[in-house]
Amino acid sequence: MKKDILILFGGVSPEHEVSIITGLQVVENIDRELYTPHVIYVTKKGEFKYLWGMNSRKDFDENKGIEISFGKDSKGGYISAGGFWKKKYYPSAAYFAFHGGLGEGGQVQSIFESLNIPFTCTTAESSFICMNKQLTKDVVVSMGVPVVEGISVSSKTIRESSQDLVKQLIEELKLPLIVKPVHFGSSIGISVAKTEIELEKALIEASHVDSEILVEKLVKDFKEYNVSVRMIYGKIETSEIEKPMSQDEILSFADKYQRGGKKTGSGMASLQRELPAKISVKLQDKINDLAKRAFTACRCKGMVRIDFMVLSDDQVYLTEINPIPGSMSFYLWEASGITFKQQITDLIEECISNSPSKELALDYKSDIVHKFVNSK
Repeated sequence: MKKDILILFGGVSPEHEVSIITGLQVVENIDRELYTPHVIYVTKKGEFKYLWGMNSRKDFDENKGIEISFGKDSKGGYISAGGFWKKKYYPSAAYFAFHGGLGEGGQVQSIFESLNIPFTCTTAESSFICMNKQLTKDVVVSMGVPVVEGISVSSKTIRESSQDLVKQLIEELKLPLIVKPVHFGSSIGISVAKTEIELEKALIEASHVDSEILVEKLVKDFKEYNVSVRMIYGKIETSEIEKPMSQDEILSFADKYQRGGKKTGSGMASLQRELPAKISVKLQDKINDLAKRAFTACRCKGMVRIDFMVLSDDQVYLTEINPIPGSMSFYLWEASGITFKQQITDLIEECISNSPSKELALDYKSDIVHKFVNSK
């Protein structure tokens, strides 16, 4: 019997459109002999809509969707909708294709955890860590993973005393510096500051898009390398390593999605890259080892992509962890010999077989409520 699987994408996020592309890629590649996909599109306003009969990207624009709600009863977590579809529906699992915002940041994961519906990406706890660049750095350092020196500041502090803050940052870190919104992915809002004026401008601009801003020393003459890490059937695996090609000083949103994506509509899969990266076995082993350490330190599950900077002396620094990477990093695993269809199947079966609800026994009997309500 086929398993009913939810595929969720969109969401309240600056990467909303990118998420749609990834979600539709999953819709087109899921194994329909094993699964019956049910597509849920989350609008920019946070409305959950069931897209009836979605089979390919061509169906998306014309499907207005049916509003749904979530619940849980003795049979488990379910979704229900109005209109002609009035029955409760109990999915075996949910495939998350969100990017950034509330979908990748852990909030939707929390909902599904409360409903005991397994999902393919990392947990809410891990998502909160990975989607905060400063928290990620704090956590991975404990496992011996090198990170670039930096300081995070609140947007409130920037708006209240930007000039004093600029002087402090320059004194402690020295120019040039790189300014990053803590919670955003896909290189959104990242800028380089080479002067005091540029730093103040970058901080003020970033303070209007995120609540916390990370300022780091600008590492020069580095190469970026990305690797995907996944846990399948209890084993942590790494993909082939890629070397993205940037046309800007830093790998920008335009590099990742717009330049190639305009022509192909393939999202991250259209980024120019060297794959597999032409690196030594020693550097490859080092990146893979650090990636596995970071995966473990941040309590990751499912599949993530981890980005690194490598200097000419092969010093490696972790840049960020993407808990739901663009295009699901399917191209990295295809380069490792695993088809996109099989990758989707692996993640679905892994999350079902290792659902936390199967591992934890939380039923605890006590008479304290009875005593309290009858105490007067």
